[in-house]
Amino acid sequence: MLTIFRFSRGLLVGVLLASCNLAPPDALSQPTSTGVRITQASLIAPTMRNLQDAPTRPLDPTPIFTDTISATCTDDAAMQVQHSAEIALDYADKRADVRQTIRLINPFDGAIDTIAFNVEPNRLPGAFVLRGAVASVEIEAVEVVGRRLTVDLVEPLEPGCPVEMTFSYALTLPPIGGGVSGLSGYFGYSNRQVNLGHALITLAHRRDDQWAAYDVTVIGEQITAAAADWEVTLTVSGAPDSLILAAPGAVTTLDDTSWQIQVESSRDLALSLSPFFRQLQAFTTTGVAVEVYSFDNAIVETPVGRVDGAEQALAAAMQSLTLYADLYADYSTDRFVVVQGDFPDGMEFSGLVFVGDQWFRTNPGTAESYLTIITVHEVAHQWWYARVGSDQALSPWLDEALATYSEYVFYEQFYPDLTDWWWNFRVRMFVPAGYSGRRVDSTVYEFATVRDYINAVYLRGAEMLHQMRSILGNDAFFAWLRRYSEAEAGKVVVPDGFWSYLTADEQNAIQLIRESFMRGEG
Repeated sequence: MLTIFRFSRGLLVGVLLASCNLAPPDALSQPTSTGVRITQASLIAPTMRNLQDAPTRPLDPTPIFTDTISATCTDDAAMQVQHSAEIALDYADKRADVRQTIRLINPFDGAIDTIAFNVEPNRLPGAFVLRGAVASVEIEAVEVVGRRLTVDLVEPLEPGCPVEMTFSYALTLPPIGGGVSGLSGYFGYSNRQVNLGHALITLAHRRDDQWAAYDVTVIGEQITAAAADWEVTLTVSGAPDSLILAAPGAVTTLDDTSWQIQVESSRDLALSLSPFFRQLQAFTTTGVAVEVYSFDNAIVETPVGRVDGAEQALAAAMQSLTLYADLYADYSTDRFVVVQGDFPDGMEFSGLVFVGDQWFRTNPGTAESYLTIITVHEVAHQWWYARVGSDQALSPWLDEALATYSEYVFYEQFYPDLTDWWWNFRVRMFVPAGYSGRRVDSTVYEFATVRDYINAVYLRGAEMLHQMRSILGNDAFFAWLRRYSEAEAGKVVVPDGFWSYLTADEQNAIQLIRESFMRGEG
Protein backbone atom coordinates (compact mmCIF):
# COMPACT_ATOMS: atom_id res chain seq x y z
CA MET A 1 0.00 0.00 0.00
CA LEU A 2 1.38 3.36 -0.99
CA THR A 3 -0.08 6.60 0.30
CA ILE A 4 0.93 9.94 -1.19
CA PHE A 5 0.30 13.23 0.56
CA ARG A 6 0.47 16.53 -1.29
CA PHE A 7 0.56 19.89 0.43
CA SER A 8 -0.29 23.28 -0.94
CA ARG A 9 1.45 26.36 0.38
CA GLY A 10 -1.37 26.83 2.85
CA LEU A 11 -1.11 23.35 4.39
CA LEU A 12 2.46 22.71 5.48
CA VAL A 13 1.82 20.78 8.66
CA GLY A 14 3.83 17.77 7.48
CA VAL A 15 6.75 19.29 5.59
CA LEU A 16 8.24 22.77 5.63
CA LEU A 17 10.69 23.92 2.99
CA ALA A 18 13.65 26.21 3.13
CA SER A 19 14.62 28.47 0.30
CA CYS A 20 17.25 27.17 -2.08
CA ASN A 21 19.98 29.61 -1.01
CA LEU A 22 21.61 27.40 1.70
CA ALA A 23 20.47 29.77 4.41
CA PRO A 24 20.40 28.42 7.96
CA PRO A 25 17.04 27.09 9.21
CA ASP A 26 16.30 30.29 11.12
CA ALA A 27 16.06 32.10 7.79
CA LEU A 28 13.38 29.89 6.26
CA SER A 29 11.19 31.31 3.55
CA GLN A 30 8.03 29.99 1.96
CA PRO A 31 8.58 27.54 -0.91
CA THR A 32 8.28 28.91 -4.39
CA SER A 33 6.66 25.72 -5.67
CA THR A 34 2.99 24.89 -5.16
CA GLY A 35 3.70 22.06 -2.77
CA VAL A 36 5.78 19.06 -1.84
CA ARG A 37 5.07 15.36 -1.97
CA ILE A 38 5.60 13.23 1.11
CA THR A 39 5.14 9.50 1.05
CA GLN A 40 5.32 7.02 3.86
CA ALA A 41 4.82 3.29 3.49
CA SER A 42 6.30 0.21 5.06
CA LEU A 43 7.42 -3.11 3.71
CA ILE A 44 5.68 -4.67 6.72
CA ALA A 45 2.59 -2.54 7.09
CA PRO A 46 1.73 1.13 6.55
CA THR A 47 2.81 3.08 9.61
CA MET A 48 1.65 6.58 8.75
CA ARG A 49 -1.47 8.31 9.87
CA ASN A 50 -2.82 10.92 7.50
CA LEU A 51 -0.72 13.96 8.30
CA GLN A 52 -3.81 16.13 8.39
CA ASP A 53 -4.98 13.99 11.33
CA ALA A 54 -1.63 14.10 13.11
CA PRO A 55 -1.15 16.67 15.88
CA THR A 56 -0.88 20.06 14.18
CA ARG A 57 2.59 20.80 15.41
CA PRO A 58 4.55 22.62 12.68
CA LEU A 59 8.28 22.12 12.84
CA ASP A 60 9.87 24.92 14.81
CA PRO A 61 12.31 26.59 12.41
CA THR A 62 14.64 27.57 15.26
CA PRO A 63 17.91 25.71 14.60
CA ILE A 64 19.19 23.10 17.03
CA PHE A 65 22.81 23.93 16.24
CA THR A 66 24.00 27.09 17.97
CA ASP A 67 26.10 28.05 14.95
CA THR A 68 24.94 28.26 11.36
CA ILE A 69 25.95 26.14 8.41
CA SER A 70 28.18 27.81 5.88
CA ALA A 71 26.81 27.93 2.35
CA THR A 72 30.34 27.80 0.96
CA CYS A 73 31.28 24.74 -1.08
CA THR A 74 34.77 23.41 -0.55
CA ASP A 75 37.26 20.98 -2.02
CA ASP A 76 37.71 19.52 1.47
CA ALA A 77 34.64 17.35 1.96
CA ALA A 78 36.04 15.58 4.99
CA MET A 79 33.64 17.17 7.49
CA GLN A 80 32.21 14.56 9.80
CA VAL A 81 28.45 14.10 9.55
CA GLN A 82 26.87 15.90 12.50
CA HIS A 83 23.66 14.98 14.33
CA SER A 84 21.88 17.13 16.86
CA ALA A 85 18.63 15.90 18.40
CA GLU A 86 16.09 16.69 21.07
CA ILE A 87 14.20 13.67 22.42
CA ALA A 88 11.16 14.11 24.64
CA LEU A 89 10.39 10.66 26.04
CA ASP A 90 7.18 9.82 27.87
CA TYR A 91 8.44 6.88 29.91
CA ALA A 92 5.00 5.80 31.07
CA ASP A 93 3.44 5.79 27.59
CA LYS A 94 6.62 4.54 25.86
CA ARG A 95 6.40 7.28 23.26
CA ALA A 96 8.88 9.93 22.17
CA ASP A 97 8.82 13.12 20.13
CA VAL A 98 12.08 13.77 18.31
CA ARG A 99 13.49 16.76 16.50
CA GLN A 100 16.75 15.89 14.76
CA THR A 101 19.07 17.94 12.58
CA ILE A 102 21.67 16.31 10.32
CA ARG A 103 24.51 18.23 8.69
CA LEU A 104 26.68 16.86 5.93
CA ILE A 105 28.82 17.87 2.99
CA ASN A 106 28.47 16.02 -0.28
CA PRO A 107 31.72 13.99 -0.20
CA PHE A 108 31.22 12.30 -3.55
CA ASP A 109 32.81 13.04 -6.92
CA GLY A 110 29.49 13.90 -8.53
CA ALA A 111 26.37 15.86 -7.68
CA ILE A 112 23.55 14.08 -5.85
CA ASP A 113 19.85 14.81 -6.21
CA THR A 114 18.66 12.33 -3.57
CA ILE A 115 19.89 11.75 -0.02
CA ALA A 116 18.98 8.52 1.78
CA PHE A 117 18.72 7.85 5.49
CA ASN A 118 18.21 4.77 7.66
CA VAL A 119 15.02 4.75 9.74
CA GLU A 120 15.27 1.50 11.66
CA PRO A 121 12.10 1.95 13.80
CA ASN A 122 9.95 1.93 10.65
CA ARG A 123 10.58 -1.80 10.26
CA LEU A 124 7.94 -2.16 12.99
CA PRO A 125 4.26 -1.32 12.40
CA GLY A 126 3.25 1.93 14.08
CA ALA A 127 6.68 2.69 15.51
CA PHE A 128 7.62 5.72 13.37
CA VAL A 129 5.59 8.70 12.14
CA LEU A 130 7.29 11.47 10.20
CA ARG A 131 5.72 14.80 11.06
CA GLY A 132 7.84 17.23 9.13
CA ALA A 133 11.10 18.12 7.44
CA VAL A 134 12.92 21.36 6.70
CA ALA A 135 16.22 21.87 4.92
CA SER A 136 18.74 24.48 3.91
CA VAL A 137 18.02 23.57 0.29
CA GLU A 138 14.70 23.16 -1.50
CA ILE A 139 13.10 19.73 -1.18
CA GLU A 140 10.99 18.18 -3.93
CA ALA A 141 9.77 15.10 -2.05
CA VAL A 142 10.27 13.05 1.09
CA GLU A 143 9.52 9.33 1.04
CA VAL A 144 9.64 6.68 3.76
CA VAL A 145 9.47 3.05 2.67
CA GLY A 146 10.45 0.39 5.17
CA ARG A 147 13.65 1.45 6.89
CA ARG A 148 14.61 3.83 4.08
CA LEU A 149 13.88 7.58 4.11
CA THR A 150 14.78 9.46 0.93
CA VAL A 151 14.82 13.20 0.31
CA ASP A 152 14.66 14.33 -3.30
CA LEU A 153 16.24 17.72 -3.91
CA VAL A 154 14.97 20.30 -6.40
CA GLU A 155 18.54 21.16 -7.40
CA PRO A 156 21.41 18.64 -7.25
CA LEU A 157 23.88 19.13 -4.41
CA GLU A 158 27.33 19.63 -5.93
CA PRO A 159 30.48 17.96 -4.54
CA GLY A 160 31.81 19.69 -1.44
CA CYS A 161 28.58 21.59 -0.84
CA PRO A 162 26.86 21.50 2.58
CA VAL A 163 23.29 20.71 3.49
CA GLU A 164 21.38 20.73 6.76
CA MET A 165 18.11 18.85 7.26
CA THR A 166 15.80 18.79 10.26
CA PHE A 167 13.22 16.05 10.79
CA SER A 168 10.39 15.98 13.28
CA TYR A 169 8.96 12.56 14.08
CA ALA A 170 7.19 10.48 16.69
CA LEU A 171 8.34 7.12 18.03
CA THR A 172 6.10 4.53 19.66
CA LEU A 173 8.20 1.84 21.31
CA PRO A 174 7.04 -1.75 20.96
CA PRO A 175 7.08 -4.28 23.81
CA ILE A 176 10.11 -6.54 23.56
CA GLY A 177 8.89 -9.85 22.19
CA GLY A 178 10.18 -13.37 22.43
CA GLY A 179 11.89 -15.62 19.93
CA VAL A 180 13.37 -14.16 16.77
CA SER A 181 11.36 -10.93 17.13
CA GLY A 182 13.03 -10.36 20.49
CA LEU A 183 16.39 -9.96 18.77
CA SER A 184 15.44 -6.36 17.97
CA GLY A 185 14.76 -5.59 21.64
CA TYR A 186 17.42 -2.90 21.53
CA PHE A 187 14.47 -0.74 20.39
CA GLY A 188 11.57 -1.43 22.72
CA TYR A 189 10.59 -1.83 26.34
CA SER A 190 10.14 -4.45 29.04
CA ASN A 191 8.63 -4.12 32.49
CA ARG A 192 11.96 -2.81 33.78
CA GLN A 193 13.78 -1.22 30.83
CA VAL A 194 13.36 1.17 27.88
CA ASN A 195 15.87 0.81 25.03
CA LEU A 196 16.49 3.40 22.34
CA GLY A 197 18.90 1.61 20.03
CA HIS A 198 18.79 2.57 16.34
CA ALA A 199 15.96 4.90 17.32
CA LEU A 200 17.30 7.97 15.54
CA ILE A 201 17.73 8.64 11.84
CA THR A 202 21.20 8.01 10.39
CA LEU A 203 22.72 8.88 7.03
CA ALA A 204 22.91 5.81 4.83
CA HIS A 205 26.16 4.73 3.21
CA ARG A 206 26.59 5.39 -0.49
CA ARG A 207 28.71 3.23 -2.78
CA ASP A 208 28.92 2.98 -6.57
CA ASP A 209 26.35 5.78 -6.93
CA GLN A 210 23.80 3.81 -4.90
CA TRP A 211 22.51 4.36 -1.36
CA ALA A 212 22.92 1.25 0.81
CA ALA A 213 19.56 1.23 2.58
CA TYR A 214 18.27 -2.32 2.46
CA ASP A 215 15.11 -4.35 2.88
CA VAL A 216 14.25 -5.80 6.27
CA THR A 217 15.01 -9.38 7.26
CA VAL A 218 15.05 -10.96 10.71
CA ILE A 219 18.50 -12.43 10.01
CA GLY A 220 21.44 -10.30 11.13
CA GLU A 221 21.67 -6.54 10.80
CA GLN A 222 21.20 -4.50 7.66
CA ILE A 223 22.11 -0.95 8.64
CA THR A 224 25.24 0.63 7.19
CA ALA A 225 25.75 4.14 8.52
CA ALA A 226 28.32 6.88 8.13
CA ALA A 227 30.42 7.75 11.18
CA ALA A 228 29.10 10.94 12.75
CA ASP A 229 29.29 13.28 15.72
CA TRP A 230 26.23 13.33 17.97
CA GLU A 231 24.81 15.85 20.42
CA VAL A 232 21.50 14.74 21.94
CA THR A 233 19.33 16.23 24.65
CA LEU A 234 17.01 13.71 26.31
CA THR A 235 14.10 14.86 28.47
CA VAL A 236 11.98 12.25 30.25
CA SER A 237 8.52 12.57 31.76
CA GLY A 238 6.30 10.03 33.50
CA ALA A 239 9.22 8.06 34.97
CA PRO A 240 10.01 6.93 38.53
CA ASP A 241 12.33 9.21 40.49
CA SER A 242 14.94 6.42 40.54
CA LEU A 243 15.35 6.40 36.74
CA ILE A 244 18.94 5.82 35.59
CA LEU A 245 20.31 6.50 32.10
CA ALA A 246 22.92 4.28 30.44
CA ALA A 247 24.54 6.15 27.55
CA PRO A 248 27.90 6.31 25.76
CA GLY A 249 30.20 9.30 25.34
CA ALA A 250 30.15 12.39 27.53
CA VAL A 251 26.94 12.53 29.56
CA THR A 252 25.91 15.71 31.38
CA THR A 253 23.00 15.67 33.81
CA LEU A 254 20.99 18.82 33.20
CA ASP A 255 18.41 18.14 35.92
CA ASP A 256 16.56 15.19 37.45
CA THR A 257 14.79 14.38 34.18
CA SER A 258 17.11 15.54 31.39
CA TRP A 259 20.57 14.78 30.09
CA GLN A 260 22.87 15.87 27.30
CA ILE A 261 24.84 13.15 25.49
CA GLN A 262 27.80 13.93 23.21
CA VAL A 263 29.57 11.24 21.18
CA GLU A 264 32.21 11.71 18.50
CA SER A 265 32.76 9.60 15.38
CA SER A 266 29.97 7.15 16.15
CA ARG A 267 27.95 4.92 13.81
CA ASP A 268 24.86 5.32 15.98
CA LEU A 269 23.58 6.44 19.35
CA ALA A 270 21.98 3.90 21.71
CA LEU A 271 20.44 4.67 25.10
CA SER A 272 18.89 2.53 27.81
CA LEU A 273 16.85 3.64 30.82
CA SER A 274 15.63 1.84 33.91
CA PRO A 275 14.70 2.65 37.51
CA PHE A 276 16.21 -0.74 38.49
CA PHE A 277 19.75 -0.46 37.17
CA ARG A 278 22.70 -1.28 39.40
CA GLN A 279 25.91 0.46 38.36
CA LEU A 280 29.50 -0.74 38.47
CA GLN A 281 32.51 1.16 37.21
CA ALA A 282 36.23 0.52 36.93
CA PHE A 283 39.12 1.92 34.89
CA THR A 284 41.48 0.14 32.55
CA THR A 285 45.22 0.74 32.86
CA THR A 286 44.91 3.22 29.99
CA GLY A 287 42.23 5.20 31.78
CA VAL A 288 39.09 4.02 29.98
CA ALA A 289 36.05 4.06 32.28
CA VAL A 290 34.15 0.79 31.90
CA GLU A 291 30.60 0.76 33.28
CA VAL A 292 28.12 -2.08 33.65
CA TYR A 293 24.38 -1.48 34.14
CA SER A 294 22.69 -4.62 35.42
CA PHE A 295 19.67 -5.88 37.35
CA ASP A 296 19.40 -7.77 40.61
CA ASN A 297 19.01 -11.10 38.81
CA ALA A 298 22.60 -10.78 37.59
CA ILE A 299 23.52 -12.10 41.04
CA VAL A 300 23.07 -15.88 40.93
CA GLU A 301 23.91 -18.98 42.92
CA THR A 302 26.39 -21.13 40.97
CA PRO A 303 28.47 -24.28 41.58
CA VAL A 304 31.33 -21.95 42.55
CA GLY A 305 29.19 -19.96 44.97
CA ARG A 306 27.25 -16.71 44.79
CA VAL A 307 28.38 -14.73 41.73
CA ASP A 308 27.59 -11.25 40.48
CA GLY A 309 27.51 -11.44 36.68
CA ALA A 310 27.96 -7.67 36.49
CA GLU A 311 31.39 -8.02 38.07
CA GLN A 312 32.24 -10.84 35.67
CA ALA A 313 31.13 -8.82 32.64
CA LEU A 314 33.05 -5.80 33.93
CA ALA A 315 36.27 -7.81 34.26
CA ALA A 316 35.86 -9.36 30.79
CA ALA A 317 35.14 -5.98 29.20
CA MET A 318 38.19 -4.38 30.81
CA GLN A 319 40.49 -7.23 29.79
CA SER A 320 39.25 -7.38 26.21
CA LEU A 321 39.25 -3.60 25.70
CA THR A 322 42.88 -3.48 26.78
CA LEU A 323 43.88 -6.49 24.67
CA TYR A 324 42.14 -5.36 21.49
CA ALA A 325 43.52 -1.83 21.86
CA ASP A 326 46.99 -3.33 21.99
CA LEU A 327 46.41 -5.61 19.00
CA TYR A 328 44.12 -3.67 16.67
CA ALA A 329 44.35 0.08 17.47
CA ASP A 330 43.86 2.38 20.43
CA TYR A 331 40.33 2.55 21.79
CA SER A 332 39.22 5.99 20.71
CA THR A 333 36.97 7.11 23.58
CA ASP A 334 37.34 7.29 27.34
CA ARG A 335 34.15 5.40 28.27
CA PHE A 336 32.64 2.03 27.44
CA VAL A 337 29.21 0.86 28.62
CA VAL A 338 27.75 -2.65 29.01
CA VAL A 339 24.00 -2.98 29.59
CA GLN A 340 22.09 -6.08 30.66
CA GLY A 341 19.39 -6.21 27.99
CA ASP A 342 15.95 -7.76 28.29
CA PHE A 343 16.29 -9.48 24.92
CA PRO A 344 18.23 -12.48 23.58
CA ASP A 345 21.97 -12.62 22.98
CA GLY A 346 23.73 -9.28 22.52
CA MET A 347 23.90 -6.20 20.31
CA GLU A 348 26.70 -3.80 19.48
CA PHE A 349 26.56 -0.03 19.29
CA SER A 350 29.30 2.57 19.35
CA GLY A 351 30.50 2.90 22.94
CA LEU A 352 27.59 0.90 24.36
CA VAL A 353 26.65 -2.77 24.02
CA PHE A 354 23.84 -4.97 25.24
CA VAL A 355 24.43 -8.44 26.70
CA GLY A 356 21.28 -10.52 26.99
CA ASP A 357 19.55 -11.11 30.31
CA GLN A 358 19.66 -14.87 29.71
CA TRP A 359 23.44 -14.94 29.89
CA PHE A 360 23.38 -13.22 33.28
CA ARG A 361 20.64 -15.48 34.68
CA THR A 362 22.29 -18.72 33.50
CA ASN A 363 25.84 -17.68 34.26
CA PRO A 364 27.85 -20.58 35.76
CA GLY A 365 30.18 -18.12 37.42
CA THR A 366 33.29 -18.84 35.34
CA ALA A 367 34.81 -17.80 32.02
CA GLU A 368 33.32 -20.98 30.53
CA SER A 369 30.12 -19.10 29.85
CA TYR A 370 28.18 -17.23 27.23
CA LEU A 371 28.24 -14.22 29.55
CA THR A 372 31.97 -13.88 29.00
CA ILE A 373 31.83 -14.91 25.32
CA ILE A 374 29.11 -12.44 24.35
CA THR A 375 30.64 -9.61 26.39
CA VAL A 376 34.02 -9.85 24.67
CA HIS A 377 32.34 -10.38 21.29
CA GLU A 378 30.46 -7.09 21.65
CA VAL A 379 33.65 -5.37 22.85
CA ALA A 380 35.40 -6.54 19.67
CA HIS A 381 32.69 -4.82 17.64
CA GLN A 382 34.12 -1.52 18.85
CA TRP A 383 36.79 -2.19 16.24
CA TRP A 384 34.89 -4.34 13.74
CA TYR A 385 31.75 -2.23 13.25
CA ALA A 386 32.13 0.96 15.26
CA ARG A 387 35.68 1.86 14.19
CA VAL A 388 35.82 0.15 10.78
CA GLY A 389 32.41 -0.04 9.19
CA SER A 390 31.24 -2.60 6.65
CA ASP A 391 28.10 -3.48 4.75
CA GLN A 392 26.28 -5.57 7.36
CA ALA A 393 23.70 -6.84 4.90
CA LEU A 394 25.88 -7.89 1.99
CA SER A 395 29.21 -8.59 3.77
CA PRO A 396 28.29 -9.45 7.36
CA TRP A 397 31.41 -11.58 7.82
CA LEU A 398 33.62 -8.47 7.77
CA ASP A 399 32.54 -7.57 11.28
CA GLU A 400 31.01 -10.79 12.65
CA ALA A 401 33.82 -13.22 11.73
CA LEU A 402 36.43 -10.83 13.11
CA ALA A 403 34.46 -10.26 16.32
CA THR A 404 33.97 -14.00 16.79
CA TYR A 405 37.62 -14.81 16.21
CA SER A 406 38.49 -12.04 18.67
CA GLU A 407 36.71 -14.15 21.30
CA TYR A 408 39.28 -16.88 20.72
CA VAL A 409 42.11 -14.34 20.91
CA PHE A 410 40.74 -13.23 24.29
CA TYR A 411 40.66 -16.78 25.68
CA GLU A 412 44.11 -17.48 24.24
CA GLN A 413 45.50 -14.50 26.15
CA PHE A 414 43.67 -14.70 29.48
CA TYR A 415 42.46 -18.33 29.72
CA PRO A 416 44.86 -20.44 27.63
CA ASP A 417 43.61 -23.62 29.29
CA LEU A 418 40.16 -22.90 27.84
CA THR A 419 41.06 -22.51 24.16
CA ASP A 420 40.04 -26.09 23.32
CA TRP A 421 36.88 -25.59 25.33
CA TRP A 422 36.10 -22.44 23.29
CA TRP A 423 36.51 -24.23 19.96
CA ASN A 424 34.35 -27.14 21.08
CA PHE A 425 31.66 -25.12 22.86
CA ARG A 426 31.46 -22.16 20.48
CA VAL A 427 32.28 -23.69 17.09
CA ARG A 428 32.57 -27.46 16.75
CA MET A 429 29.31 -28.13 18.55
CA PHE A 430 27.52 -26.45 15.62
CA VAL A 431 29.95 -26.66 12.70
CA PRO A 432 30.05 -28.68 10.53
CA ALA A 433 27.14 -30.62 12.09
CA GLY A 434 24.80 -27.68 11.66
CA TYR A 435 26.55 -26.19 8.65
CA SER A 436 24.03 -25.02 6.06
CA GLY A 437 26.47 -25.21 3.15
CA ARG A 438 26.52 -21.42 2.80
CA ARG A 439 29.87 -19.74 2.37
CA VAL A 440 31.40 -17.31 4.84
CA ASP A 441 30.79 -14.40 2.43
CA SER A 442 27.05 -15.01 2.10
CA THR A 443 24.62 -12.12 2.50
CA VAL A 444 22.06 -11.99 5.30
CA TYR A 445 19.33 -12.65 2.72
CA GLU A 446 20.57 -16.16 1.93
CA PHE A 447 19.67 -17.83 5.24
CA ALA A 448 16.45 -19.41 6.43
CA THR A 449 17.40 -19.48 10.13
CA VAL A 450 19.53 -17.47 12.51
CA ARG A 451 21.40 -20.66 13.45
CA ASP A 452 22.48 -21.28 9.85
CA TYR A 453 23.57 -17.65 9.56
CA ILE A 454 25.72 -17.82 12.69
CA ASN A 455 27.23 -21.15 11.67
CA ALA A 456 28.33 -19.94 8.25
CA VAL A 457 29.28 -16.31 8.90
CA TYR A 458 30.45 -16.21 12.53
CA LEU A 459 31.78 -19.71 13.17
CA ARG A 460 33.08 -20.76 9.78
CA GLY A 461 34.45 -17.24 9.51
CA ALA A 462 36.43 -17.76 12.72
CA GLU A 463 37.76 -21.06 11.37
CA MET A 464 38.86 -19.31 8.19
CA LEU A 465 40.71 -16.57 10.05
CA HIS A 466 42.41 -19.11 12.32
CA GLN A 467 43.71 -21.04 9.33
CA MET A 468 44.98 -17.83 7.75
CA ARG A 469 46.77 -16.94 10.96
CA SER A 470 48.41 -20.37 10.98
CA ILE A 471 49.75 -19.76 7.46
CA LEU A 472 50.80 -16.13 7.91
CA GLY A 473 52.15 -16.43 11.45
CA ASN A 474 51.18 -14.38 14.50
CA ASP A 475 53.21 -11.26 13.73
CA ALA A 476 52.06 -10.92 10.12
CA PHE A 477 48.43 -11.77 10.94
CA PHE A 478 48.01 -9.18 13.69
CA ALA A 479 50.06 -6.59 11.79
CA TRP A 480 47.58 -7.04 8.92
CA LEU A 481 44.57 -6.43 11.20
CA ARG A 482 46.22 -3.41 12.77
CA ARG A 483 47.07 -1.84 9.40
CA TYR A 484 43.48 -2.38 8.32
CA SER A 485 42.00 -0.96 11.52
CA GLU A 486 44.19 2.12 11.60
CA ALA A 487 43.86 3.00 7.92
CA GLU A 488 40.11 2.44 7.63
CA ALA A 489 38.95 4.11 10.85
CA GLY A 490 35.69 5.97 10.32
CA LYS A 491 35.12 4.47 6.88
CA VAL A 492 32.89 1.77 5.43
CA VAL A 493 34.98 -0.97 3.84
CA VAL A 494 34.25 -3.54 1.15
CA PRO A 495 35.96 -6.97 1.25
CA ASP A 496 38.57 -5.97 -1.33
CA GLY A 497 39.67 -3.26 1.08
CA PHE A 498 40.24 -5.83 3.81
CA TRP A 499 42.42 -8.03 1.60
CA SER A 500 44.34 -5.04 0.24
CA TYR A 501 46.33 -4.72 3.48
CA LEU A 502 48.06 -8.02 2.75
CA THR A 503 51.18 -8.14 0.61
CA ALA A 504 51.03 -9.99 -2.71
CA ASP A 505 52.98 -12.88 -1.20
CA GLU A 506 50.62 -13.04 1.79
CA GLN A 507 47.58 -13.03 -0.47
CA ASN A 508 49.03 -15.90 -2.47
CA ALA A 509 49.78 -17.82 0.72
CA ILE A 510 46.14 -17.76 1.88
CA GLN A 511 44.47 -18.03 -1.52
CA LEU A 512 43.50 -21.71 -1.13
CA ILE A 513 41.92 -20.95 2.26
CA ARG A 514 39.87 -18.14 0.75
CA GLU A 515 38.70 -20.44 -2.02
CA SER A 516 37.68 -23.18 0.40
CA PHE A 517 35.61 -20.86 2.62
CA MET A 518 34.35 -18.28 0.15
CA ARG A 519 32.62 -18.07 -3.18
CA GLY A 520 35.22 -15.64 -4.48
CA GLU A 521 33.39 -12.33 -4.07
CA GLY A 522 34.70 -11.97 -0.51
